[in-house]
Amino acid sequence: MTEMAFPPGISTSRSATRYSLNEKIDLCRGIFAFLVVSAHAMEMAWALDPAGSRAIRPWFHDFLTYVTGTGLYYVMGFFVISGYCIQLSVARLARGGFFPLKTYMMARLTRILPLYYLALLATVMIEHAVAATRAPVWSNGLSRSVVFGQILVIQNFTQTYGSFAPSWSITNEVVYYVMFGVLAALLARTHVRPATLGMVVCITVGAVTQLLYRSGYRSSMILSTGLLFGLGFNWFLGALVAVHVDRLVRFPVVCLASRFWGLLLALTMVLWLSQRVHLEFVYLGAGIAFTLLLVRLLVVDARCDPETGREPGPFPVLLGLASYPTYLFHGPILLMVGTAIKNWGAASPWWLVWLVGTSVAISSGVILGYLAERPIMAWRAGYLKRLKQSRMVPAHGGAAPILGIQQ
Repeated sequence: MTEMAFPPGISTSRSATRYSLNEKIDLCRGIFAFLVVSAHAMEMAWALDPAGSRAIRPWFHDFLTYVTGTGLYYVMGFFVISGYCIQLSVARLARGGFFPLKTYMMARLTRILPLYYLALLATVMIEHAVAATRAPVWSNGLSRSVVFGQILVIQNFTQTYGSFAPSWSITNEVVYYVMFGVLAALLARTHVRPATLGMVVCITVGAVTQLLYRSGYRSSMILSTGLLFGLGFNWFLGALVAVHVDRLVRFPVVCLASRFWGLLLALTMVLWLSQRVHLEFVYLGAGIAFTLLLVRLLVVDARCDPETGREPGPFPVLLGLASYPTYLFHGPILLMVGTAIKNWGAASPWWLVWLVGTSVAISSGVILGYLAERPIMAWRAGYLKRLKQSRMVPAHGGAAPILGIQQ
């Protein structure tokens, strides 16, 4: 959900690769989004055909529920990639003890919010249109107060609106953006890295809220805060990879461990399937697994010949453009599909509904990538270029900027 950039100074000439690092990360983003869609389409299919879902053998039903039918693993992958990319952006902006927080925040918010609000508007319109015959899926928070929370992007602290439920992670992204930017501005004249301090804050707040929650203080605010900062561990893992990339790709133990990222992810899924671990372990295990995947991509990139001047391949471009609109719009699109199937009386077999829902939602995301994401990104590029040109360097001896914003 963020633009890609190469880390400086890690390429060495050894072999050729089909895709660049940026393209591989775009491929990951697209695949993660499609897997989330598949998981939610399965939830919709089972809601429409409960008899069919009950007819599945128990062991296979559990497998589908805890492995194929959940997208939370891949959201952890989004967080890791986002932290990695934002650290690279922060490193480019920081110059001479000064960090332009205003420029940074405008870059981040123009990246995430325009399509977010477009998707929210579409969700409200779709929910209103299907209200009388709505499919029994994502029925939470269908009220004006919840929409207001969505507008303020605080839904992870309150409640998500109907089929816009997958947008809970956007609250996390915005909080991490703001937190990282403020830390970068405050620490600009020090030797403390914002990624390191951010990780310390996330671990500390996450541990304290976990302790409080398990000690009996089970308020929704403690739970939401703990989840927010606990998942921030994965986000800042990605940022720390960007900070220490030169060391990581040359450290043999890390390079060897990165080969087994898939095994760690599979082990996390197996343990969650067994129901012998808490959900916090699943978040942590998936986050570390996708961090190792990111390190693996960096290790392979460091050993390949860079192809300068080459146009990005069409497939990575397609998945990169489709990833964010697919993630944002797939809930209301699945609701439309599910409502139509329910009204037509065609809710069985569940697996066919699952395939239809997945195909329609992914295809719609690809189309929206070109019709919505691409023009928004073009507008954003022009806006940020004008913003950069208008930004004045602080005058010598003038007033010190507050949090990186020149007064």
